[in-house]
Amino acid sequence: MDFETLTSLLSQKQLSISAAESLTTGNFQTQLAATKNASQVYPGGFITYSTDTKVKLLGIDPLIIKQHGVVSSSTAQAMALNTQQKLTVDIALGFTGNAGPAGIENEPVGTVWIGIAFLDHLFANQYHFNGEPGEIIQQTCQAGCNLIAELI
Repeated sequence: MDFETLTSLLSQKQLSISAAESLTTGNFQTQLAATKNASQVYPGGFITYSTDTKVKLLGIDPLIIKQHGVVSSSTAQAMALNTQQKLTVDIALGFTGNAGPAGIENEPVGTVWIGIAFLDHLFANQYHFNGEPGEIIQQTCQAGCNLIAELI
């Protein structure tokens, strides 16, 4: 699904959406905000590239990151949940992973976690993408868009 269709569906269902992005560095929200229905469903979000920023802006417990790593289901879920709570939105995504060029935390390039806080549900999906960093980022953004489309 494309972002234009997604924001139209969100608008029709009167659902709001936001995100906290690490590896995607704002690309998901840029594509979301570029649609004609964005102002009806998207209040803004966070770009939290560093661990410190995740802790300071999102309020993620540093123990979650220390115990599970930045590239983890736990961190992705915390990013999504804290974004949902801070911005009072129906749906929030947390994007974390490794777009390259080298592995981090023993996670190979292309490892991605997308956390979802959807109304009262919280979960995360893991993906493994291939390509250059820009390609992995785009694949991740598209996976987030598709995931939300499936949920609503």
